[in-house]
Amino acid sequence: MTSAETSDGAIYPIRAVERVCDILDILHDQEQGVALADVAREAKLPKSSAYRYLLALEGRRYVQRDAESGLFRLGLAFRPQRSRQMELFIERAQSQLERLRDDLNETVNIGVLDGGQIVHVAVVECTQMMRLAARIGERSPLHATALGKVIAAQLEPERVAAILAAEGMPPLTNRTLTTPEDFLAEVKKVKTTHYAIDDLEAQDDGRCVAVPLLGLPVAAGLSVSAPANRLPRNLVPDVVRALRASATSLTDGYRRLPT
Repeated sequence: MTSAETSDGAIYPIRAVERVCDILDILHDQEQGVALADVAREAKLPKSSAYRYLLALEGRRYVQRDAESGLFRLGLAFRPQRSRQMELFIERAQSQLERLRDDLNETVNIGVLDGGQIVHVAVVECTQMMRLAARIGERSPLHATALGKVIAAQLEPERVAAILAAEGMPPLTNRTLTTPEDFLAEVKKVKTTHYAIDDLEAQDDGRCVAVPLLGLPVAAGLSVSAPANRLPRNLVPDVVRALRASATSLTDGYRRLPT
């Protein structure tokens, strides 16, 4: 229920709806984005309450948070042009992803943050009989994936902690990180190395390596996934170099898209 009705038939919106509208109005008036503290002040809300509203709106794509500046702005649900740019980016990335797939002979993926989960928006499967491949649109948890780690490294720790608290950290294998402390420590390493490994954490026999895709309207990453025996740890440096070269090409291509 989003409204209350008096005996004379008058309709009054409940306070929660008014607060959501206040927040959306604040973001609408500031195209370049608004800091959490400013949203809280202008909406006359405690900072913690404002953050919960923003996180819920982000989960529905009404709000997005810039991975570098931390500023909040209206999300893709209100930005059909930005959404179209992402669609065009994925379309034009296909040939680059196919070349990377052919070079590595393994499945490659692009994943983005959607609410508190990773969504695979592009998947180019390898041709080998045994392969690790998600479906386009498939969702994965932040805490157990290489994509999740490189995307988490683009976010502020408080936001990562909020996502982990909301989504939970269930063990998918006996190597899954299941505490916020362990995951945040891993993310701290990723911020230094600029790549992440899912080392048998999502599947018992699977290993993935990912690098960030910076400069997109959403936090994103590029990864390769394979059975662990075909992607041993000693090959990771070579895989990271190939991923980084492709990531640079992909983000350069995004910047050249028409606005």
